[in-house]
Amino acid sequence: MSHDEAARAPKEMFLPGPGTVVLQNRQLRPGTDHSTLSVVGDLRWNLRPAILEDHMASVSINFALVPERFRDIAKVYIWMELNCEEGLTILRRANINGKLAVFTMVSQLRNLRGLLDWLDVHGFTSVAEATSEDLEDYLDAVRDAELTHGYRSDLLQAVRRLWAFRELLPPEGRLPEMPPWGGKESRVLLGKSRRDRENGTPRIQEATMTMTVLWAARFVEDFAEDIIAALEEFRPLFGCKPGRHTPGPHRRVRIPGQAGAAPEVGALIKSFRVSGRDLPGRQREDGTWEPDWPFLAKLLDLGLTTMQKNQAYRDMFLTSGIPVAHGTFLTLQPRRLLDGKPWAKNIAYNDVKQLVRTLSTACFLLVAYLTGCRPGEALNLRRGCLRRDRVTKLWEVHGRKWKNARDENGEKIPEGQFRDEPWIAPALVATAIGVQERLHDADVLFPVWLVADERAEHEGGEARTLASINEDLNRFVTWVNHFCDRHGRSDVIPVDSRRLTSSRLRRTLAWFICRRPRGMVAAAIQYGHLRVQITQGYAGTYASGFPDDLAFERWLTRLEDLQDADRRLKAGEHVSGPAADTYRSRVGGGTRKFAGRVLRTGAEARHVMANASLQIYPGRGMTCVFTASTARCELNPSLDDARVTPDTEGCHPACVNICRTDDNIDELRTEAAELRTVVADETSPPIRWERERRRLAQLDRLIEDHERGRIGGDAR
Repeated sequence: MSHDEAARAPKEMFLPGPGTVVLQNRQLRPGTDHSTLSVVGDLRWNLRPAILEDHMASVSINFALVPERFRDIAKVYIWMELNCEEGLTILRRANINGKLAVFTMVSQLRNLRGLLDWLDVHGFTSVAEATSEDLEDYLDAVRDAELTHGYRSDLLQAVRRLWAFRELLPPEGRLPEMPPWGGKESRVLLGKSRRDRENGTPRIQEATMTMTVLWAARFVEDFAEDIIAALEEFRPLFGCKPGRHTPGPHRRVRIPGQAGAAPEVGALIKSFRVSGRDLPGRQREDGTWEPDWPFLAKLLDLGLTTMQKNQAYRDMFLTSGIPVAHGTFLTLQPRRLLDGKPWAKNIAYNDVKQLVRTLSTACFLLVAYLTGCRPGEALNLRRGCLRRDRVTKLWEVHGRKWKNARDENGEKIPEGQFRDEPWIAPALVATAIGVQERLHDADVLFPVWLVADERAEHEGGEARTLASINEDLNRFVTWVNHFCDRHGRSDVIPVDSRRLTSSRLRRTLAWFICRRPRGMVAAAIQYGHLRVQITQGYAGTYASGFPDDLAFERWLTRLEDLQDADRRLKAGEHVSGPAADTYRSRVGGGTRKFAGRVLRTGAEARHVMANASLQIYPGRGMTCVFTASTARCELNPSLDDARVTPDTEGCHPACVNICRTDDNIDELRTEAAELRTVVADETSPPIRWERERRRLAQLDRLIEDHERGRIGGDAR
C-alpha cells in the first residue's frame, strides 16, 4: 500500500476490552494506586479517582442495573464518553455542547437506561435494531410518562449523545444514521418548561436562620476557646498525636515494673484529693455508679487488662474516700461566659468529639452563609485562604470554583479554577476560619477527620462531603435546642419546616439582603456596611449565580411592596406630597401589569426591575417615587444593570420625587414625640435645643399638611 493510500484508509476503531482501565485518559487524584483502578469487565466502576473535588464522596457506576443484553454496549459508550479524545469534536459536529464531567456519568447512564429499558421491554436485542420510527414511539412514551419536564429533557438528551458517538461504537450499538427526531431540540419536542418565578431552592425561614447564625456566632466567639482547650486535653488520652487530625498512637502502653504501678496510682489519687475532684464514674447496668476503670487506665498509661486484673489497684481507688462522679469529666474548667455565667459547668470526656464537630459545623455555617459561596466551594477551601487587603482593610477569602470552570475549548477543568475575585467576608468569618484552623493541621479547611476514630471506610477526598455537612447542620440545631432545654433557655432555634441543607444558605442570604437589611441578623453579621460588597464581593461575577438570586428576591420584594401599597390605597390610605399622584398611578398600574408575570432567569428579573412602575422605595418618614432626571439625592449605582437607585438615607427634603403615606406620617409622629421631650428640657445644650426645635417644627408642618389634604383634598 502506498503512503497516500494508507493516509486515505479509515482508521481502525478502538474498542475497550474487559481488561481496559476505565479511567484510561482521565486525570487522577495524586497518590492514586493504579492497581486498584476499575476495568471495563467490572460490573461496578469506581470513578472517584478521577474526581478532584475534595468534598465529593465515593462515586461509582453500577451496570447491574442495565438490561443484560445491552450491558456491554452501555459500557463501551460510557467508556467513550470518559476517555475518547475525539469526544468534544464529535459533540460539536452533532450540535451538542460540552463534555460531561466524570461524576455526571452516573446520571448519564441512568438517563440512557430509559431508552435501554424501553428497548428491552419491547423485545429489541440490540440498539441497532431501533429505527427512526421506533425512536418516535420512545418519544411518545417519554411525553406520556409522569415525569418532570427536566427529567424528560434529560432522557431525550441521553439519546442524542448516544447517537453522536455512533461512529465510535460497534455496529450493534449504533442508532439510525439520521439524527433522532430530525435533530429537533427538547424545547421543540416537549414544549417550553413552565417554571415558577421563584428559585426552586426553598429559603430557610427567618426565625430559624436568625437564631442559627446567633448560636453559630456564640460557638465561634464565646465557646471556641474552651472547646479547643478540651480537645487538647482529650487528644493525648484518646491516643492521637497532640495537634493531629489523623489517627495513630503517640505512645505505647506502659508495662509496670517489679514495683508495679502502685506509686502512680497513689500519686493520681493524691492529685484528685488535692484538686477537690471526684473520681471519674460510669454507670452499671443496675443503675449504680463505679469508677470509670478504662479512663483511669488511660490516665495511668496502663492497659485496661492490667487495671481489670489487678484488684489491688482498684481497691486503692475504692478505699480512697473520694466520691465517684456521675460521669467522666476533663480537668478543664470552662471559663467563657454566656449571659454572665460560664456556659458549661464542666466538659465530659465523651462529649468532646461532639462539641468539636458542632464547633466545626458552626464555622462552616458562618463561612458558607456570610460569604455567599457555594457549599462545595466552602468545603474545598484550604488553610491560609483568609487574607487581609492592605488597601481596603477588608477580609478576603480565596478559593477555587468548579461551576463554569472551563478551558479555552469549553471543556470542564477537573481540578477547578482559582477565582479571580475573592469572597469578601465580615470579621465574624475571619474569626470562624481562625478557629477552624486551630481544630486540626490538615491542608483542607474542613477535613473529614477531626478525631481519630472518625476514620471509617471513606473513599472520598480529604474534605467533608455535602451529605455529612447537611447532617451536621441539623445536628447543630438539635444540640442547641437540647442545651436550651437543659438550662431553661428560651432562645431556641425554631425548627424549619424542611430539613436544613447547605444548598439553602445562599438562597436565604439573598432573601435577608433584600428583605431585612437592618434586621436582627443584619446587626449581628454586619450586613449594613457591606451592601455593595455582598453583591459584588460576596457573589463575585454573574457566573457565580448569586446575583440572579438577588434579582429574583428584589423582584419578589418589589411585587409584595406594590401589592401591599395597592391594598392600603383601596382601603382609603391618604397620600400627600409632590409625588402623590405618580405614586397612586404607579401602584395601580403596576399591580395590573405584573399580576401573574413569570420570570425564568435572573436577566429577566433585572430587566423588569427597571420598569418605572417598580421604582418606589420606602424610606424613613417618606416614600421615594423615583425618577432619575428629577432626583436631588446622591444616586447609588445599580449593581444589576445600568439603572441608578435613590439614596434614601440622603434624601433631599425639597425633592419632587417624595410622597408620604399614612405609615410614613406615623413614623414622623413617633419622631416628633421624642423631640418634644428634648425641646421641653430646659437644660438641653442651646445648640442641640435649637436644632431639635427646628426639626420638630418641620415635622409638625409635614404632619399638618398631610392631614389638611385628607380633609380638603390631596395636597399637590
